[in-house]
Amino acid sequence: MSGIIWLASYPKSGNTWLRIFIENLFKNTAEPAKINELGVVKHNDNSPNLFKQIIGRGFDAMKDSELHQYREAVQRHLAKGNESVFVKTHSALQNFEGRPLIHLECTAGAVYIIRNPFDMVISFSDHYQISYDDAIEAIAAPSHRVNTTNQGIFQILSGWSNHYRSWFGVNNFNPHLMRYEDMVRNPIKTFGRFSQFLGLPKNPERLRRAIKNSSFDEVSKQETVTGFSERSRPDQKFFRSGKVGGYKSILSEAQVTKIINAHGELLFEKGYITKSGRLKF
Repeated sequence: MSGIIWLASYPKSGNTWLRIFIENLFKNTAEPAKINELGVVKHNDNSPNLFKQIIGRGFDAMKDSELHQYREAVQRHLAKGNESVFVKTHSALQNFEGRPLIHLECTAGAVYIIRNPFDMVISFSDHYQISYDDAIEAIAAPSHRVNTTNQGIFQILSGWSNHYRSWFGVNNFNPHLMRYEDMVRNPIKTFGRFSQFLGLPKNPERLRRAIKNSSFDEVSKQETVTGFSERSRPDQKFFRSGKVGGYKSILSEAQVTKIINAHGELLFEKGYITKSGRLKF
């Protein structure tokens, strides 16, 4: 089946890691794939170059409402051909001014990566250069969005809980779910299930090689040597830590409580807290 296979997530949740894993899995080479030369998953749904290609000119003078009218054409362009194509997105699966951000008629399937917001919000804060408190407010805001820049067309993220609900609230549409924490703690099982979702034949050696070649140590080492073209700014370290539970030495009890109060239902549903609100990791 042709069409877009969306790699969807809230920002700083492991989307780039999954893309690098896919690169290593499909290329299946002894040496790790170069993080600045990703070719298997090379498209973002908000790519300025794609919009320029479809519009036929630059978009500096265009308002978001005008740019949004070209999303369907961009996604149809990506979906054309006889084979499915991976496309990264941070957009919520919702409408903007009556038009979808994600066009399901161009879609063959989707993978959704979820990461606990306690760790995610720390990377989110660093990426967007805002305080932890402002980041906690942002990921709770149903209208949260990222504005258009030279690096990307605007995206509506919504809040962390709302974003997840948007992708799992469509009838007869069931994205494959991956928890970041499972990717870290049980990569063979988690990436193995992802490979099965893609319909790939079982190949344990190939799977282990792809996991090793896309490990945090490997991609962090590459970034140190060559940089990473997807950094939002030159001084940023994109692959910061990758650990689970790093928030414990960073966020205050009040900040953790604020996140739980905003997202408790989904946190419990996805196994991040107990029914009484106690953290499970």
